[in-house]
Amino acid sequence: MLLIVAILIISFGSQAINGQTGSCHMRELDLCTATLLVFTQNTQGLQGTEAEIDRQCGYIREAQSCRQNYTRRCVTSLQRELVDFVIEGGKSLADEFCTPGTEIRAEYKRHARCLSEARSQSKQCIKDLQRSLEELTQTSWDNRVAMACCGYNRFQECVTVSILNRCGQAALDLSRKIVRLSSSRLPEMLCQSYPYTSAKCGEILPPEGLEPLGARSNSVLSRIFSSYTGV
Repeated sequence: MLLIVAILIISFGSQAINGQTGSCHMRELDLCTATLLVFTQNTQGLQGTEAEIDRQCGYIREAQSCRQNYTRRCVTSLQRELVDFVIEGGKSLADEFCTPGTEIRAEYKRHARCLSEARSQSKQCIKDLQRSLEELTQTSWDNRVAMACCGYNRFQECVTVSILNRCGQAALDLSRKIVRLSSSRLPEMLCQSYPYTSAKCGEILPPEGLEPLGARSNSVLSRIFSSYTGV
């Protein structure tokens, strides 16, 4: 589920680099996000083994390095300090997850199989998110954070229901911790004013169940996403 963070990073980054150096392009963040896609969406047959967790930690570290490289070159020092401050909690959690013998690692081993099954049954949630990604590229700068947050909150609610019904509260709590591995509480902080059932979200979000364009989309992220959704 870390992909939803990418929507917010892209929106924040778009505004942060607006007017900055021409050498910085949003496609770089798309590629950073592609690494997170491998971690978050390739969930088939997860068992929660040590080797599996170590492999996922490799994806997390690669995405962190990609993000750090981008912010170092493409945002101001003040903006970079703000981003680093906000995601520090997520970095600490990622360090814990990637350390053998920790509690969060043990939790993941207990719930990995059920979370994998729940996510595999949440394809419509993912397709709705993918469609939101496509709309995001066509949205004005002023509305990008709103679009990102509305898409994030709708996805969260959809996946929450799936995980809670199949795996229970403990697995849901773990799933939320995993989101924070890369984002800390950034989505919660930015998006609490955009409940997906609000009139604002209703105006800008594509309808639920609308098939994404996928490989035909102008969104690089959506085309990458299609390798997982099959659209």
